[in-house]
Amino acid sequence: MSLTGIAAVLALAGIPVSVLVARWQMRTALTQAEASHRTALEAAEASHRSALEVARQQIEAERDRWILDARRAEYRLFQTSLNQLRRALERSGADDSEIHEALHEVHDSSHRIAEVGPEEVHRVAKFIREQCYVMHTWPRERRVELWRLHVAPARTSLDEAINEVISR
Repeated sequence: MSLTGIAAVLALAGIPVSVLVARWQMRTALTQAEASHRTALEAAEASHRSALEVARQQIEAERDRWILDARRAEYRLFQTSLNQLRRALERSGADDSEIHEALHEVHDSSHRIAEVGPEEVHRVAKFIREQCYVMHTWPRERRVELWRLHVAPARTSLDEAINEVISR
């Protein structure tokens, strides 16, 4: 056999080897690409979870701020309505419609406190509201005394409950 024949045989034998080497290189490249894809996907998922967690924390913080602001506003309105009722009950020239209007405001305000919570503040506000209902049926001369005996201590309890809720 001549050298050209041997070279031709070797060249023909080299084709399958070249195909095998190319296939092996392709598999290696695909494996590397797949590993890179998995790594990128895991990084993207971790980034997505992190972004969701940050968004959730921001939403919770905004919700907490909103609830605190709503509570403060309702607590102030309740205290204001109690002051108006006290003045109407103590004033000798106040008519029944003024007292009833102030009582309705106390009633409505205590229910708004129930909406924003928490229960410990609502419980005290409800007690005060009930005392005010009873008090307005008493003679005018006794209302100031009853306010000092029943409502004033309950307002102190209300202030303490409010301060506890706001300081949390």
